[in-house]
Amino acid sequence: MNSVLDGNDGGARCALVIRGRHVQTATAFDTYGRATCSGELPAPETTEEAAS
Repeated sequence: MNSVLDGNDGGARCALVIRGRHVQTATAFDTYGRATCSGELPAPETTEEAAS
C-alpha cells in the first residue's frame, strides 16, 4: 500500500497485518509525505482435512 499526501499538509498512516500478526506501520506527514507498507504473504496454511 502506498499513500501520498496531495500538498495540502496533513497526515496519513498505513498498517499491515497478515493473519493477525502486525508486519509494518508507516506514517506520512507534511506537504508531500509518503507512507508505504509492504510485506509477503506466507504460504497457505494446510489442515489435515485439506490434505486428505
